[in-house]
Order: sequence, then C-alpha cells, then structure tokens
Amino acid sequence: MSMMEFVHDATAATQPLRAELVAGPAFELAIGLSTLTRPDRSTTRPGWVPELAACSPELQQAVGLVGVRSGELWLHLLGLALERPADLVGAVRETPADELRRHLVGVHVPAWRALVGGDALEAAAAGALALLDHERYYAGEARDSLGLLLPLTAAQTKRRVLAVLERFAAEAFDTSVVPELERDIDAKRRLELPPLQLIEEATAGYRYEPETALDRVVLVPHVAARPWLLLCQHRRTRIICYPLRVGEDLEERTLLLGRALADEGRIRMLRRLAAGDSTLTELAETAGVARSTAHHHLAHLRAAGLVTMHGNARAYWFTLRRDGLADARRLLGELGGG
Repeated sequence: MSMMEFVHDATAATQPLRAELVAGPAFELAIGLSTLTRPDRSTTRPGWVPELAACSPELQQAVGLVGVRSGELWLHLLGLALERPADLVGAVRETPADELRRHLVGVHVPAWRALVGGDALEAAAAGALALLDHERYYAGEARDSLGLLLPLTAAQTKRRVLAVLERFAAEAFDTSVVPELERDIDAKRRLELPPLQLIEEATAGYRYEPETALDRVVLVPHVAARPWLLLCQHRRTRIICYPLRVGEDLEERTLLLGRALADEGRIRMLRRLAAGDSTLTELAETAGVARSTAHHHLAHLRAAGLVTMHGNARAYWFTLRRDGLADARRLLGELGGG
C-alpha cells in the first residue's frame, strides 16, 4: 500500500464499480502512525499527530524496534481497518501472526503481486530479504519499513507492531477528530452521486479510472496526513484516503497558495503543466528531484487547487487547473482589498 502505486491494467472494469464512504478510528490510527514515521513528515500540515521526538520514551523505543522511517508499513494495515473500522488494535491482535506478515509485505495488494510476483511476496512474508532494495516495491521504502521486521519470526513481528499500535493509540491518538470525519462522509452520502463523480467530489478533483482487478472503491476521509491523497489497495478494493477539506476562509486559502508557490521546483512543475498533462516521472525530471519529492510538491499544488490528477496506479497524469490559477488571482485581489 503506497501513496502512489503501480498496477498492471488500466482498462475498464468488467463489473460495475461500487464506491463507498467509510470513516472510523481504525483508518485514522493507521494513517496517523504512517504520518508519525514518514521521512517526509515536514510536507504534512500541522495536525493532531505529534512529532516522534515529542512522544514518550516508551513509544519512541517501540517505534524504533519497527523503524523510525516505517511510514509505508502502517498503510498496509488499512486492509484490516476495512474489516474492523472501529478497532484496529483489536483487528491486529486477532490476526494470526503469519497472516499479519502477509498483510505487511503486500500479499493482498494486486499492484505488488503484478510488480514482483506472488511467490516473491510469500517469500518475503517468510523472511526473505530480496525485495528490500527493489526500487519500486513499497514505493522504494521497503528497507526502511520492513528491514527490521523480516529477519524476525512472525510472532516477534506481531509483538512489535502491536506494541506500537497499543501505545500510540493510548497516548497520542486524538479520537475527537472521528466525529468530524463521520460528518464529512454523511454530507457526501447525501449528494447521491454516481461512483466516479463521488470520487472526484470527495478528493477535490481526482478523476479515477477504473481498474480491471478492482471492483470496489472505499473513500476514507483523514486529518492525520493532510494534504496527502493516499491511494492504496487491498484485494479487489481500491482504498482512497482523502484529506478532509480545510475551511474556506481567506487566511487559510492564502496560506495554502503560499505554501504551493514557495518552492522553485513547484514553479517549474506548473510551467511544465502549462504545456500539457505530465506524469510524475516527467514532473520529477522537470523539477530536478526524486519521484518521492515530486509527490510532496504535487500534494501542495493540489491542496492549493492549482493541479488535478487523473488515471490509476498504472499511470497517473497531472493537469494544470487553469480555473485554479484564476481563483488564485482573485484570492490575491481579495487579500489586497481589490
């Protein structure tokens, strides 16, 4: 499960697509842990997730035994959150240790099966280290996320993962955000939109293209990793975790625009997009940055309403929102009292 995955087929789904809205503490807990342990933590907006250095020594120690840069790993628990939205700790506790390892390495993620093969994933679940340095598997962060766990037994892995979940849930998780997330999905359900329109509305502009291997989309609002759009898979389900929209007041909109334009690489991306749609790789090359860094830039450009995206995990394309540029000009005019 990755923020941007790779999938094997982008042709139309053979079965009607279903889109559902789901919220629950299990999702926010997994996303919160992913945010806590992401190497690119500075790209998220301040929220309820503390800095790791501000956590208790006990939680820091527990995280250290899994990996202080293990952000991708925790997103692989979203499949268990689907089964038990109200209680991720309980879901992990009741999952057999061997099966938990299979979840963590992505045995149930079609994108990873297509990329490296089911046998390689099963071998990793059994302790093989061959995939740790694969440049695309686990978004290129397999060693940071799995390097400390794969040499362990399944039982040891479960104990370490559960220790982090239990302590983080007890001392850091802000459950007060859950009602806000539930209100958001209630409002979107009342729109009664067809699946693809619902996805585009919830994600503020992501035009999802159905995938043959997946016939269900679950839309999950989150606060923990704003402004990130998290695109994950579990069996035949595409999980799209979208950031809860911030207020529409002048100050907040101006801050988002300021963040988006406060980097030379992002400006180069916008100029490239002015010439036409581009892929992540093309935009990374334009900005002279790694793909992972390009993700960060695009998250801020999307949050400011300057860029949209379309496609699926086989290929994502980014588009300049020309009406977003017009909105930005109006916003600056409002700021100046014009």
